[in-house]
Amino acid sequence: MVFSKRWDDHKIMIGKIFHRTKQLFLSFGILAILIATTFSANSKEIGWSDLIPWTNVFTPYEAKFNKRLDGKTVKIPGYIVPLDHVGFGVTEFMLVPFVGACIHVPPPPPNQLVYVTTSEPWDGMTLWEPVWVTGKIIVKTQINVWAETGYEISADEIEFYDY
Repeated sequence: MVFSKRWDDHKIMIGKIFHRTKQLFLSFGILAILIATTFSANSKEIGWSDLIPWTNVFTPYEAKFNKRLDGKTVKIPGYIVPLDHVGFGVTEFMLVPFVGACIHVPPPPPNQLVYVTTSEPWDGMTLWEPVWVTGKIIVKTQINVWAETGYEISADEIEFYDY
Protein backbone atom coordinates (compact mmCIF):
# COMPACT_ATOMS: atom_id res chain seq x y z
CA MET A 1 0.00 0.00 0.00
CA VAL A 2 2.78 2.47 0.92
CA PHE A 3 4.71 1.47 -2.19
CA SER A 4 1.65 2.08 -4.36
CA LYS A 5 1.10 5.57 -2.89
CA ARG A 6 4.74 6.54 -3.50
CA TRP A 7 4.54 5.28 -7.06
CA ASP A 8 1.39 7.33 -7.66
CA ASP A 9 3.12 10.42 -6.23
CA HIS A 10 6.11 9.86 -8.56
CA LYS A 11 3.83 9.45 -11.60
CA ILE A 12 2.08 12.71 -10.74
CA MET A 13 5.41 14.50 -10.27
CA ILE A 14 6.80 13.11 -13.56
CA GLY A 15 3.60 14.20 -15.32
CA LYS A 16 3.98 17.74 -13.92
CA ILE A 17 7.64 17.90 -14.97
CA PHE A 18 6.74 16.67 -18.48
CA HIS A 19 3.93 19.24 -18.72
CA ARG A 20 6.23 22.09 -17.59
CA THR A 21 8.93 20.99 -20.04
CA LYS A 22 6.39 21.03 -22.88
CA GLN A 23 5.30 24.52 -21.88
CA LEU A 24 8.92 25.70 -21.74
CA PHE A 25 9.75 24.32 -25.21
CA LEU A 26 6.56 25.82 -26.63
CA SER A 27 7.39 29.21 -25.09
CA PHE A 28 10.94 29.13 -26.50
CA GLY A 29 9.58 28.12 -29.91
CA ILE A 30 7.14 31.02 -29.97
CA LEU A 31 9.87 33.40 -28.77
CA ALA A 32 12.24 32.19 -31.54
CA ILE A 33 9.55 32.74 -34.18
CA LEU A 34 8.83 36.24 -32.88
CA ILE A 35 12.52 37.17 -32.87
CA ALA A 36 13.03 35.80 -36.39
CA THR A 37 10.06 37.72 -37.79
CA THR A 38 11.10 40.89 -35.97
CA PHE A 39 14.60 40.84 -37.46
CA SER A 40 13.35 40.04 -40.95
CA ALA A 41 10.76 42.82 -40.62
CA ASN A 42 13.46 45.34 -39.66
CA SER A 43 14.94 45.48 -43.14
CA LYS A 44 13.05 44.95 -46.37
CA GLU A 45 15.01 43.54 -49.29
CA ILE A 46 14.21 45.64 -52.35
CA GLY A 47 15.29 45.86 -55.98
CA TRP A 48 15.78 48.80 -58.29
CA SER A 49 12.26 48.57 -59.67
CA ASP A 50 10.93 49.20 -56.13
CA LEU A 51 12.41 52.71 -56.27
CA ILE A 52 10.00 53.65 -59.06
CA PRO A 53 6.37 54.13 -58.02
CA TRP A 54 3.95 52.45 -60.38
CA THR A 55 1.31 54.90 -61.59
CA ASN A 56 -1.14 55.12 -64.47
CA VAL A 57 0.33 58.42 -65.59
CA PHE A 58 3.56 58.30 -67.57
CA THR A 59 5.56 61.52 -67.76
CA PRO A 60 8.76 60.84 -69.71
CA TYR A 61 10.87 63.71 -68.34
CA GLU A 62 9.76 63.54 -64.73
CA ALA A 63 11.46 61.25 -62.24
CA LYS A 64 8.98 59.91 -59.67
CA PHE A 65 10.01 58.58 -56.29
CA ASN A 66 8.50 55.84 -54.15
CA LYS A 67 7.57 57.82 -51.04
CA ARG A 68 6.27 54.67 -49.31
CA LEU A 69 9.92 53.66 -48.78
CA ASP A 70 10.79 56.95 -47.02
CA GLY A 71 12.16 56.26 -43.54
CA LYS A 72 12.16 52.45 -43.95
CA THR A 73 15.16 50.24 -43.38
CA VAL A 74 15.97 48.51 -46.65
CA LYS A 75 18.56 46.19 -48.16
CA ILE A 76 19.39 46.88 -51.81
CA PRO A 77 22.07 45.49 -54.17
CA GLY A 78 24.16 47.59 -56.51
CA TYR A 79 27.55 48.90 -57.53
CA ILE A 80 29.66 51.63 -55.94
CA VAL A 81 30.65 54.89 -57.63
CA PRO A 82 32.95 56.57 -55.06
CA LEU A 83 32.50 60.21 -54.09
CA ASP A 84 34.70 60.53 -50.97
CA HIS A 85 37.27 58.30 -49.28
CA VAL A 86 39.54 57.94 -46.27
CA GLY A 87 42.76 56.21 -47.33
CA PHE A 88 41.62 53.28 -49.46
CA GLY A 89 38.17 53.20 -47.83
CA VAL A 90 35.11 54.80 -49.42
CA THR A 91 32.90 56.80 -47.02
CA GLU A 92 30.50 58.44 -49.51
CA PHE A 93 29.34 56.88 -52.74
CA MET A 94 26.50 56.49 -55.18
CA LEU A 95 24.87 53.09 -55.35
CA VAL A 96 24.00 52.38 -58.98
CA PRO A 97 22.06 49.54 -60.63
CA PHE A 98 24.77 48.41 -63.07
CA VAL A 99 28.54 48.55 -63.55
CA GLY A 100 29.74 51.82 -65.08
CA ALA A 101 26.59 53.84 -64.42
CA CYS A 102 27.40 57.56 -64.00
CA ILE A 103 30.84 57.11 -65.51
CA HIS A 104 29.21 56.96 -68.93
CA VAL A 105 26.92 59.68 -70.26
CA PRO A 106 24.04 60.07 -69.57
CA PRO A 107 23.59 58.82 -66.00
CA PRO A 108 20.49 56.90 -64.92
CA PRO A 109 17.52 59.00 -63.72
CA PRO A 110 17.55 60.24 -60.09
CA ASN A 111 15.04 57.58 -59.01
CA GLN A 112 17.64 54.95 -59.95
CA LEU A 113 20.56 56.48 -58.00
CA VAL A 114 21.14 56.29 -54.24
CA TYR A 115 23.55 58.51 -52.32
CA VAL A 116 25.13 56.45 -49.51
CA THR A 117 27.17 57.51 -46.49
CA THR A 118 28.88 55.15 -44.07
CA SER A 119 30.76 55.70 -40.83
CA GLU A 120 32.99 52.67 -41.50
CA PRO A 121 34.96 53.08 -44.77
CA TRP A 122 34.31 50.35 -47.37
CA ASP A 123 37.45 48.89 -49.00
CA GLY A 124 37.99 50.90 -52.17
CA MET A 125 39.89 48.08 -53.85
CA THR A 126 36.66 46.14 -54.40
CA LEU A 127 34.65 48.76 -56.30
CA TRP A 128 33.80 46.57 -59.28
CA GLU A 129 32.11 43.95 -57.12
CA PRO A 130 28.36 44.17 -56.42
CA VAL A 131 27.37 44.87 -52.81
CA TRP A 132 24.32 44.84 -50.54
CA VAL A 133 23.69 48.08 -48.67
CA THR A 134 21.42 47.98 -45.62
CA GLY A 135 20.19 51.15 -43.95
CA LYS A 136 17.45 53.72 -43.59
CA ILE A 137 16.36 55.13 -46.95
CA ILE A 138 15.17 58.72 -47.35
CA VAL A 139 13.62 60.28 -50.45
CA LYS A 140 15.95 63.24 -50.96
CA THR A 141 17.33 64.70 -54.17
CA GLN A 142 20.95 65.78 -54.24
CA ILE A 143 23.31 66.89 -56.97
CA ASN A 144 26.95 65.78 -56.94
CA VAL A 145 29.81 65.73 -59.43
CA TRP A 146 28.42 62.81 -61.43
CA ALA A 147 24.63 63.04 -61.29
CA GLU A 148 21.47 63.89 -59.39
CA THR A 149 20.42 61.26 -56.85
CA GLY A 150 16.87 60.80 -55.61
CA TYR A 151 17.42 58.69 -52.51
CA GLU A 152 19.82 58.71 -49.58
CA ILE A 153 20.87 55.82 -47.32
CA SER A 154 22.94 56.02 -44.16
CA ALA A 155 24.49 52.55 -44.37
CA ASP A 156 24.34 50.37 -41.28
CA GLU A 157 25.87 47.46 -43.15
CA ILE A 158 27.64 46.88 -46.47
CA GLU A 159 28.43 43.35 -47.61
CA PHE A 160 29.41 41.58 -50.80
CA TYR A 161 26.57 40.41 -53.01
CA ASP A 162 26.79 36.63 -53.51
CA TYR A 163 25.43 35.52 -56.84
